[in-house]
Order: sequence, then C-alpha cells, then structure tokens
Amino acid sequence: MTADVKNLISHLQTALGDDCLTGRKVCVALSGGMDSVVLLHVLAQLRAQQPIELSAVHVNHGISPHAADWAAFCLKICRSLDVPCQIATLPPLQSKGGGLERAAREARYAVFARVDADLLCMAHHKNDRAETLLLNLFRGAGPQGLAAMPGSRCLNGKQLVRPFIDLPRSDLQAWANAQRLSWVEDESNENLHFRRNYLRHVVLPAIGQQFPAITTVLARTAEQMQEQATLLARLAKIDAKDCEDEHGRLRISQWALLPPVAARNVLKHRLNRAGVHMPSARRLEALAAQLVDARQDAEVFVRFGQTGCHLWRDRLWLDHAMNAPQPQAQKLSNGVIDWADGQLEVQGDGQAIARSGLVVRAVGQGQRFQPAGRCRSTVAELLREQGVPPWVRPRWPALWRDGQLCWVAGLGWGGASDDTHGLALTWMPVPEQII
Repeated sequence: MTADVKNLISHLQTALGDDCLTGRKVCVALSGGMDSVVLLHVLAQLRAQQPIELSAVHVNHGISPHAADWAAFCLKICRSLDVPCQIATLPPLQSKGGGLERAAREARYAVFARVDADLLCMAHHKNDRAETLLLNLFRGAGPQGLAAMPGSRCLNGKQLVRPFIDLPRSDLQAWANAQRLSWVEDESNENLHFRRNYLRHVVLPAIGQQFPAITTVLARTAEQMQEQATLLARLAKIDAKDCEDEHGRLRISQWALLPPVAARNVLKHRLNRAGVHMPSARRLEALAAQLVDARQDAEVFVRFGQTGCHLWRDRLWLDHAMNAPQPQAQKLSNGVIDWADGQLEVQGDGQAIARSGLVVRAVGQGQRFQPAGRCRSTVAELLREQGVPPWVRPRWPALWRDGQLCWVAGLGWGGASDDTHGLALTWMPVPEQII
C-alpha cells in the first residue's frame, strides 16, 4: 500500500480509526528525526480537521553529546505547532544482559507506558518493519518476533499505534520535502557497530541488488507472521483455561502438565501480554524446563532485561522495579514519597513532624518488629503473612528514629511506639503483576 503526499492525512485518519478519534488524547513519540517529525506535522494538520488533544513526548537518553540539542529542537518544533511537549531525561543506562540498544529501548518504553494518552503514536514505517523482521530472524525468534512491529497493541491501558507501518520511508521523505520540514540527524545511525544500522546500510542494499522488492516482501512476511501469532495467542488462551485460578493467573503446577510445546506457547503468550521483552526460543525453553522441574514450594528467578520473573507460591510474578534505584534515607515530611513499589502519602503537622526525628528508609534485612497488638517477629515473616513477596521485603518502606524501627508499611506502628505524632500515613502499593 502506498500513499502519495496529499493522501497522507487521510491515511493517518484511517490508521487511527477516524470514527472514534474525536476528543481523544493523542501523543507522539518524538525523537526529532525525520520520521517522527513528519508524524507530528501530519497529526497537527489532522487536528485542524478533527478535534484531538495532541501532545508529544521526547526521551533524552543522554547517550549522544547532542542529546540536549535534540531535546531543545523538539521543544521548539512543538511550540511552533502549539503542541505540549514532555521531555523525559533518563539516568545513565545500565546495559546488563542485553546491550545498550535493548536497555535504551526498555527505558524508552517505560516512559511511554506512563504517558497520559489514549493513543501513543510511533513513526515506524515499512522499512523499519523489514529490518526488525531480519533482526529477530537472526536471533531465532518465532512468529511473534517475526511479526516485527504490529500496527497496534496495548501498552499499559493505552493503545500504541504505528500508523505508518505499511508505508515506505520514501512517502515520509516526500512529505518532509514538500512541507520543507527540518529535523535532527542522529550520528549513531551511521555507526555499523549497531546491528540495525548494519542491516540498513550493508545487508539490505546487498540483497536489494538481486531482489529489488525485498522491503515489501519482508513487510508482507511480517504481516503473515502476525496472523500466525494471533492464532497462537488464541490457542494459548484455550490451553490456559484449565491452568488458571479464580483470578485468571496461571497455576504453575497445573501449567506444567500441558504438553511441552503448548506449555511454552502459553508461557510466551503470558509474558508478551505482560509487556516483557521476549527471550530467545532457547532461553524460553530453559525457563519452561526450570518451572516444570521445580518443587511446588520452590522459588525460581529468571531475569528478562529490566524485569525479574519469580516463581513463588505456585504463581509466576513479575518484578518491574528490580533495577529501580533504592530510595535514599530522608527526613519525614508532608507530601507523597515515591517508592520502588508504590507511594507513601504523609499528612500531619509540619512542625511536629520535624521535631519527631523520623526518617524514611527501606526496612532492610533481619529486622525484628512488634506491631501494635501482635507478637514480635522478624519483619520478613510479618510481611510474608501479608503476602508481600520475598524479593520486595528488603526494600519495603519504613520509619526509623535513632536507629530504631518505628513503623512499617502495611504493619503500622510498633507496639512500643507511644507517640504517632498525629501522623496520617497511607501506603499505596503498586499492584503485583502475576501472569
């Protein structure tokens, strides 16, 4: 399918769902490159025809020496179009277990997941899809990986949409030239050390000499793989029915009774649905084997990029905060304190709080505590009774004074605490994700 310049707006309307677009919050993932600038520009023109609440988000990874200039460019172009723009500046990336490219991608999508929008639009096109199919093919991916950038999927309650996914990059270039747009060039796009760049600049041009339509062919293959992946997902839902508890979560002891190929398909579907970066087929097989062989009371842990996957109490739990920085100890004050696993809301008299000498920090390991009206025990045991997973307990928020544990989220004040300083403490945990 090809769209000429004058029809790019109508193509976008169709891709986004023209019949239900009015009044919706639409956010553009804006890198500052040509593709995303064209997407922003077309959406801004669409806004003149159809009332949408348009915004943009730019993720500053801080990797390039020009990163600050790119962020400034994005702010400038958004101001010229009267589009609100959020700049998300990330801390230095940790590239353990997957390289800098994957770490950057996961950090970027973590920002996108928090965006306040109904639709998050990304500017990937047919050429990107062809490159992604080859990348996933070379790492041994199955149909889900070879589907290579679906046109639409869910992301944390919103719809992630790639409205240009069936258009060649040349259509976007033609629009940019006709509209005399400006954009930034990422110097890393020429670095052949990165696999995608090597495919783009070396492999695909070489193949194209013998197979001129290679980009279109690969994109069509990706569409066919998407159909296969959809059928496998449907089969996974059917196979999982007899393995689910009353909340729709997998009982691993029951899941392990499925035929191996069906068990792996169910596991892959659940991880994908939870937004976990899909492992290679070999690694997925290794995880499935560990789960099948595990005792019912065993605790198994496997890392998938920035997410931890734990077997605990016959369920598979995901820990997205595994690599989140541990909050530093701080004096207690009014307001909301962000924590790796939730938020702590503090309300009370400011002067009384200041005089209390209370400090907020993680509970740590091996502490003993006696909640009011209960027997003294270790904090780990008390939190276990509350259903708090073992990997979360050491980073659980607590209040301390002069080195003494006074209050623990979910357990309340210690029985020896004779003064709560008129505080109203509300712990708002992030719901645990169990697949």
